[in-house]
Amino acid sequence: MNEVMLEVKNVSKSFRLRENRIDSFKGSIAKLFSTAGAKEEGFQALKDVSFNLYKGEALGIIGKNGAGKSTLLRILSGINVPDEGEINFYGKAVSILDIGAGFHPELTGRENVYLSASLYKFTRQKTDEKFDEIVAFSGIGKFIDEPVKNYSSGMYLRLAFSIITCLDADIYLIDEVVNVGDANFQMKCKDRIEELMAAGKTLLIASHNMNEISVLCSRVLLMEQGKVLEVGTPDIIQKYMTLALPQFFGFKEGQFFNIRNLSESPFWQKKITIGDYGIKNYKVNAEGLSTSHGFTVFLEVGILESDVDAEIRLKFYDATGALIFTCTSHQKNIQGVNAIGKYLVEFNLPGNLFNARLYSVELRIGDSKNLAILFKADKFITIKMADDVIEEAERETYMHGLMKPMIQAVVTLLAR
Repeated sequence: MNEVMLEVKNVSKSFRLRENRIDSFKGSIAKLFSTAGAKEEGFQALKDVSFNLYKGEALGIIGKNGAGKSTLLRILSGINVPDEGEINFYGKAVSILDIGAGFHPELTGRENVYLSASLYKFTRQKTDEKFDEIVAFSGIGKFIDEPVKNYSSGMYLRLAFSIITCLDADIYLIDEVVNVGDANFQMKCKDRIEELMAAGKTLLIASHNMNEISVLCSRVLLMEQGKVLEVGTPDIIQKYMTLALPQFFGFKEGQFFNIRNLSESPFWQKKITIGDYGIKNYKVNAEGLSTSHGFTVFLEVGILESDVDAEIRLKFYDATGALIFTCTSHQKNIQGVNAIGKYLVEFNLPGNLFNARLYSVELRIGDSKNLAILFKADKFITIKMADDVIEEAERETYMHGLMKPMIQAVVTLLAR
């Protein structure tokens, strides 16, 4: 049985919101002559939240703004106190919430390292042992003895992240701060988190970056309006994206793709016409379009002027906006769309390419001769993909990633 590192039992938290807030001198004068006092109303940020965090796992917390993620992390970090419920830690925990919280601007970087470590009850001897590692990881160098008020925001962030992740804790609580600093340091941050996971540390990560959560986390907790909606495998992310982006993925029951009305697009040069378009040759299962079966995206294009060399391009995105790949009609030994006439353009997508996720397709038609865009439609198609077999035994083989190609492995026994 997995060892429990954190128990959260029936935690609730409410805040008082004041009405008739005074935010001007005129308002203050008016209040002197008013007999009505300010009213207060309650806002329940967390409602009966319960879950367990197990040793060695990374649990991701996702949800819309205001779902209660940050409030939960602040309570677990001891910044706020719950109104009801019970929280039990079984190990030393550190939190990375507001990067740099606890830094004193007048103190040097060196002094702030010791100050921050002491706030987490690490001894000076332990901090001495970790000091060189903290400075090396942060890349601060000689600026470690400068007051942090003189640091750039990037230096400030790098030092704060380095302090927390170099301290030898059992549980790390992380809220929206993995992508700190420049691109190089962001890679170091992700590598450091993976190192912590490989060392058997336990992580609780709240983030709006769904790709990050899907890659780092083995389980996901979905929150909505202060409640836990569901805890389970990372494919919960796709359920969240459906809830969070209804205007993006307005799927109805039994309908697993949307085709946009292209006449709504404001970007359309009348050198071309667009006839029938959509997807065909697909297979549907109970949850969406089958990932094991291919499908075809097709488009009828008419060329009205002789100087047009049309390139039809499809860009496939996942629900977070990450570009997956691009298809183009401009390929060697392929009939060009470059003379007056009507053309059928088909893109055949193979099976075992997409993961069980939500995707959108952008359509762009460019004029290669005149270097102009003739037509463009974001989210031309939106698609919900799903695996054919979704029994519990199959879920153990869940593969992270934006795509899931069927790559054949060849195993050869070289010696016994």
